Amino acid sequence: MNTVKLIGPACIILALLFGLAGCSSDRVDETPAEAKTIETDSASSKQITTLVPVNKEPSEVKKTAPVTAPDSLVKTTPLTATILPNAMPAIKPTSTKPLFPTATSSQGAAPTTTADLAAVLISLQPGSVARYEIGEQFARLPTPITAVGETSAINGKVYFDPSGNISESDASIIVVDVESLTSDENKRDNWVRRNGGIGSEISIILTKVSGHTWPLPDSGKMEVTIEGEMTISDITNPVTWNGLLGIEGSDITGSITTIITWDQFSLSKPRLPFIISVDDEIMLELEVIATKK
Repeated sequence: MNTVKLIGPACIILALLFGLAGCSSDRVDETPAEAKTIETDSASSKQITTLVPVNKEPSEVKKTAPVTAPDSLVKTTPLTATILPNAMPAIKPTSTKPLFPTATSSQGAAPTTTADLAAVLISLQPGSVARYEIGEQFARLPTPITAVGETSAINGKVYFDPSGNISESDASIIVVDVESLTSDENKRDNWVRRNGGIGSEISIILTKVSGHTWPLPDSGKMEVTIEGEMTISDITNPVTWNGLLGIEGSDITGSITTIITWDQFSLSKPRLPFIISVDDEIMLELEVIATKK
């Protein structure tokens, strides 16, 4: 078997030819070339073997990328983004219950309204006491004393309207018989009744009460403030009373006090040999025993 040797330069030339052919074509045949034997002459004793490309349909064809035109020559179509609205969540119906439940009584009934309430009458009962307290300095005593005079001749009524205020239609008044005032000194009592200018009675017309709960409770204590017009010997001035009242069922007990001056009602201080001095202020107190209905 005769072996044909390829000359070096011939191989290089063939390789260049195949390379140029591949660059000018739009397709690249990735299938390797097949060797094909060409007989040059039947009589020739030599055979020349050369590589001849075989045109076969490639299984995969690679195309060269098209040349991109300059940006100025490329017409672009603007893209419009369409945003789909988010689906709204289904809204569940809410409860129609009120934010603040209506208070009910133990029997489940609706709370009592002002229209359901009735007027209340408070009446002073026997045992109620009106008193005064005055600071004095006696000649025979080294230290000041407190003179106390009191009377149980007191009566009065207080009317509340359904709203818990002092009624405007009925007069709420307390009257004290000062002629029955007694203390530990008869000479003082006679001066008060005859020369003090206190008159025969003191009247107090109540105009406003605050600090109490309404409706009035069945039991408990209340710090109250009572405003009114007090008249002593035909002189009337506004006076405010403060105190603590207790309620137990229909019974009301406690005391209220106020402070006045001699000049406020044109009263005269006692002038007696055994009295050196008398304080300018007088404390008045009402010790209350009353019922409500």
